[in-house]
Amino acid sequence: MRPLYHLRALASACALLPLAGHAMADSAACVPAEVASVPIRYAGADLAPAIGGAINGKPATMLVDTGASMIHLTLNGANRHGLALQPTPRRVHGVGGTSAIYMAEVRDFAAGPARAARRQALDVIAESDTTPAFDAIVGAPFLLQMDLEFDLGAKRMRFLQARDCGQAPLAFWQEYTVAVPFEGGTERNPKPHFTVMVNGHALDAIVDTGAFRTVMSRAAARRAGIDVEAPGAATGVKRLGDAGGIGPDRAPHWSAVFKTVAIGSETIRDAELGIIDARSSMDADLLLGRDFLRTHRVLFAMSQRKLYFARTGGGSFGPATGLAPWILAEAEQGNPDVQYALALMYRDGRGVARDPALARAWLDKAAAGGEPHAGLQAGRRLVRAGQLDDGIRAMRAALDRLPADRFGPLWLYLARVRNGVPGLGKRELEDSLALQGKEDWPRPIADFYLGRLDEAGLLAAAGSDTPAARSRSCQATTYMAEWHDARGDKARADALEAAARTHCTTPASAATNKDTSTR
Repeated sequence: MRPLYHLRALASACALLPLAGHAMADSAACVPAEVASVPIRYAGADLAPAIGGAINGKPATMLVDTGASMIHLTLNGANRHGLALQPTPRRVHGVGGTSAIYMAEVRDFAAGPARAARRQALDVIAESDTTPAFDAIVGAPFLLQMDLEFDLGAKRMRFLQARDCGQAPLAFWQEYTVAVPFEGGTERNPKPHFTVMVNGHALDAIVDTGAFRTVMSRAAARRAGIDVEAPGAATGVKRLGDAGGIGPDRAPHWSAVFKTVAIGSETIRDAELGIIDARSSMDADLLLGRDFLRTHRVLFAMSQRKLYFARTGGGSFGPATGLAPWILAEAEQGNPDVQYALALMYRDGRGVARDPALARAWLDKAAAGGEPHAGLQAGRRLVRAGQLDDGIRAMRAALDRLPADRFGPLWLYLARVRNGVPGLGKRELEDSLALQGKEDWPRPIADFYLGRLDEAGLLAAAGSDTPAARSRSCQATTYMAEWHDARGDKARADALEAAARTHCTTPASAATNKDTSTR
């Protein structure tokens, strides 16, 4: 692991925050002192926990991710804040494979209550499946400098300091609390690892606030008695849409029902857990994700090398049945990220009955509230309806907030062609490519639009021998059809659309949020 020297200033800043004064409950229990309380909000289509921060004095959104080993910037965040990028030979691992790492120098970085007011170099993740809704990922080294209470249900996390507590129970919750010892939690291994018994088998686990849901590796599921592809697989095994995150690819994703999941003295029966065939190694057998965290408070008691869990709601694992009340409440209260997530749920029939009218209504609310992905899609809809000027303005505004988005610039280019200004469209597309890193797809589509590839070259770049390649080939065919249509060649466009309908089972033009993100 690379030295984490650039986080020391953050640790010092957090340590210098005023203490709230600690109280001792009695000789058997100890109440930690609150150092700082930080509000959490839901960000992005997968409703990730995020806090406010700043990069070089400009407001930034930070993903709270106890599963991350350090602080990273996203490529979109680095570009949005105008940071110069330097290539490195290093890579970072995620569910979708590995991503190249850039370096960017920042002169001022703040996350929640802590600030590092000195120049430092931070890693930038070059490749992810979708354009993230956050500018940076705040990982375990920052979050776990001291005891941390993470309460997703209350949308709050608290930095705590236990003084003179020793190994006395850290008691300040009313709910029944389970304490579990952990290993790790050091600078070299910042993530606390502990044991969870699944179907009676010991699995290595971490609490991962960055994971959309609780997932285990395919190998761990097999050890716990479930092989997702074995004949007569256990009842409850379901093939889900592929999962994405860090890395250019998507990983096969299943869910299965496990008879028992035991965390310390708490046993959860008939638990629906996700199973991922990750494109790179996972940090643990089991990642306890946000489905679990919406029904449990967690205290990372770094001072005692223990994790405390307290159940706060019904259920524990798996997607909520129907529309969860908290999602609707957040959307109605005006959170544009949640409004966008709700639009996708109604569009895809995920957790709710498919309803295109409601999907459009929530998408328009999200776009009006400034959610850039929603603005991009609303602009594309306007262009397709013939309202070129309004659609172009909406897409241009959205892309100013999503400079690293890969598909939006293609949509804007097609709109410019339809509007009679292909030269401007080409200049914008070339500028966008300069901000997108060097990932392979969908760059060949842009190269086709810019005249660097012909149709045969684009299809060759897509490939054909794997499911992912066939999906890219369908996408390439659809985007070629749109290009010909924008230029007025309806006959060629119709032929390509017919080919796509014949050979493709799903629409090939969807750009974002095809499934949950797991990193």
